[in-house]
Amino acid sequence: MTNTVLNTSMHSIEESTKILQEELSRNPLLIFTGPQGGGKTTLAINMLSENVGAIFEGRVRSAQPVIIIRKDLTQKMKETIADKRKLPIYDDSGEEIYVDVSLFDTIKSTIENVFDILELGEDELIEQIKNLATKVKAEPKVIEIVANPRDLIKRRMNRHYDAKQRLNDLLYKEKKYGIESNILGIQGAKVADIVNREGVCDYGDYQISRTMKDFYKVIPTEGKSITECLKEMIEVSIKENRESGFLVLHKEDEQEILSDIVVGSDKSLIGVTLLEIYVGYHQKRSITGVYEQEIDGIIELIHSHIGEDNSLFSADIGASKRFGIIVSVIDKNKRVDSTDPFRKMELEEMIKYL
Repeated sequence: MTNTVLNTSMHSIEESTKILQEELSRNPLLIFTGPQGGGKTTLAINMLSENVGAIFEGRVRSAQPVIIIRKDLTQKMKETIADKRKLPIYDDSGEEIYVDVSLFDTIKSTIENVFDILELGEDELIEQIKNLATKVKAEPKVIEIVANPRDLIKRRMNRHYDAKQRLNDLLYKEKKYGIESNILGIQGAKVADIVNREGVCDYGDYQISRTMKDFYKVIPTEGKSITECLKEMIEVSIKENRESGFLVLHKEDEQEILSDIVVGSDKSLIGVTLLEIYVGYHQKRSITGVYEQEIDGIIELIHSHIGEDNSLFSADIGASKRFGIIVSVIDKNKRVDSTDPFRKMELEEMIKYL
């Protein structure tokens, strides 16, 4: 199995699309990996044509891979039996009833099980698809779609603006070319009728898009110290009764503010959204967590609690383990807690005289 890297900062969208279409003409099964903001989903939708049979992607957070299957291979996979599944019913003679499962359906369920449910990571997903593809003598071509760090953040910041248009383009091409897809939404836009795959609408009032539009407001951090940012957070807690947060990058003896301060709304996940936009993650299960970050160093999420309890929530502890980060919390009474005891003491010292 061969891997290729495509840097979309070095090509226009049209050039990148053409490169990938040429790859599909040579390789009937493509898997796009790479950081959020690289352009995997956008380019996959752009390259859809009469030559494509299916487009799938993992639906959980963090740089889900995109799988493109050429039309001729799609048909071959549908005609190939990969498994026999026992049904919970019996025939007239009392014998168990089995149903044939095509290779195509097996690959669809593999994407859901490996990436979305079990969270085993993209490497395991690629390996399982590779093994399944041998049944039709095919081999997946993995293409890592990357971009320059500044472009990645800019695209993540703005990805919700054209989400509806991209999803509309997908549905139009599905019907025009007879393409199958499991994509139900793109960054705040969702398929309105998932049965007939028609119509596009915004997320509901309490659905979280994990984009910048989820937040109540953004407070710039340029030129500010960590202590000044902590002061801003505490003031937001007291005056506006809202949670807020920002990211810090720890490198050796240096600490760098990595994001603006975002102020939460009624439907925002401060930590996860900050991590996705400003850092970027792959789902790669390891001893350090489920997700692997795109930048070097230790990431710290600092956020506020507006209640009377300054203790870490179970979600904070879970995020620390899953993403391999430090999570620190500060309440409006300047009480601190952190998954790192030493960091807790540092923060307490910083805010002592605020």
